[in-house]
Amino acid sequence: MTAATDSGTSQTDNITNNTTPVFTGSGAEVGATVTLFDTNGTTVLGTATADGSGNWSITSSTLSSGNHTLTAKQTDIAGNTSAASASLAVTIDTTAAAPSAPDMTAATDSGSSSTDNITNNTTPVFTGSGAEAGATVRLFDTNGTTVLGTATADGSGNWSITSSTLSSGSHTLTAKQTDIAGNTSAASASLAVTIDTAAAAPSAPDMTAATDSGTSQTDNITNNTTPVFTGSGAEVGATVTLFDTNGTTVLGTAIADASGNWSITSSALTSGSHTLTAKQTDIAGNTSAASAGLAVTIDTTAAAPSAPDMTAATDSGTSQTDNITNNTTPVFTGSGAEVGATVTLFDTNGTTVLARRLRTLRATGRSPARR
Repeated sequence: MTAATDSGTSQTDNITNNTTPVFTGSGAEVGATVTLFDTNGTTVLGTATADGSGNWSITSSTLSSGNHTLTAKQTDIAGNTSAASASLAVTIDTTAAAPSAPDMTAATDSGSSSTDNITNNTTPVFTGSGAEAGATVRLFDTNGTTVLGTATADGSGNWSITSSTLSSGSHTLTAKQTDIAGNTSAASASLAVTIDTAAAAPSAPDMTAATDSGTSQTDNITNNTTPVFTGSGAEVGATVTLFDTNGTTVLGTAIADASGNWSITSSALTSGSHTLTAKQTDIAGNTSAASAGLAVTIDTTAAAPSAPDMTAATDSGTSQTDNITNNTTPVFTGSGAEVGATVTLFDTNGTTVLARRLRTLRATGRSPARR
């Protein structure tokens, strides 16, 4: 078979998509008629007259797809017909089927799932099957014309391609094969891929009203050592991690819902001040910067205030300090309470509440009057 009609990756393998290839030969007698035969030795594909050097060239009649074994005979000018020549195995291949759809490898599909085709790897590896042995497989990006890489199918028709750099966002990948006969297939089924290389910080944590004990449900001061914190702004399905003051102590994790909201019950917090932050790790495996901080105070004890002291103005009689009075509603004062604390005054039995009033210490530090 001539190189010009032996299409594909090799011009000497006698595999071609040309159904009327040209065959040449030598060794015939000058002027002999050379006849080219197909597999069965009786089907004539063409004839030619040998030149002055005994060379000849025949363009075959149309060959069907598949395998053929060609031979030649000469009939010299005296009318003698030779035995058949040695044979030539020829393959006519005019089509190539589409290979399988690309599949991202688990090793390069980062994040919470190794099968969701969402990754922060910008050069993932794709594999496939269904190509012809030795075929050249090309991986294409969304538009079907941008080539991301090529590979040669192995003896089982399998292939593997490391993609050139993919930009962040969505891509639809396909593959085509060009077999060794030179036939290029239609595109394979497609694979939807998302490249995600960054995650934004979620919102700052917020203590729930139900676990923010005391006089205010919004001051983030509580005697609950395992309060619940909520937040928003995470990617759907992201893992949100709650951190204590140092930014490394993990207090809990949660999965963001379809709206990016999350809720975490903290592990036990020690008494004192804490600054809590949150980070998200999205499904592609990207971990965000820390959120804004939330100042939290865990307060599990309260010291006893000072003893009550009757005011001189309501301590009637000869002495204003003997706590003997004819005033049935005397005023008592004291100190040593926490700022903003509610102080309750009890009668002798320790259960009868005489009066209580919430006061806030002034900037001067003076103790407020309490009733």
